[in-house]
Amino acid sequence: MDDRQELEDLEDVLDQLEEAGEDDTVSVGDIVEQIGGDAFGPLLLVPALFLITPVSGVPGMPSIGSLIISLIAFQIVLGRETLWLPGFLTRREMKKKRLDKAVSWLRKPAGWIDKVSAERMSFLTQRPWIMLPAAICTLMVLLAPAFETVPFSVSIVAGAVALFALGMIARDGIMILIGGVVCAAAGWLIWTTLA
Repeated sequence: MDDRQELEDLEDVLDQLEEAGEDDTVSVGDIVEQIGGDAFGPLLLVPALFLITPVSGVPGMPSIGSLIISLIAFQIVLGRETLWLPGFLTRREMKKKRLDKAVSWLRKPAGWIDKVSAERMSFLTQRPWIMLPAAICTLMVLLAPAFETVPFSVSIVAGAVALFALGMIARDGIMILIGGVVCAAAGWLIWTTLA
């Protein structure tokens, strides 16, 4: 898709998600192709959003979503220009109806989120600064499944990842800082619950 538009907010990402796939099912590879393998912010946002929505209740979705987030975030740390995902992940499929339901669920807060985000402290969204939140995403998401005894821990961590990703998309450093606060709160909640 050579005429792909630059994704600048959550509504743009949701529009692209609606276009992904051609049949009754949509694969991870279809989503990457639709969004673009070099669009790390939107690609990081998509699995984080799925872990926040009711779709995360689908068996295996939290593990697959967490693995995809960690691989994307780690490649941001490495400074890769295009995303690489192993074939067993790109071939993973879900029903198009489920994707459409998740997108519909996310449309409600999307307008408000896009209104409050703006280009602020944009240096935090570029290298080398962006490497720190990407590293935090990698570690938190990899650890989250181990804490599944803590209710909503994966969703809280995914919320922090979504804020990081939205910050990258909108070049909003404030959003990235808020994501850091949410991430720290999630870590504290998990630590105090298990201690």
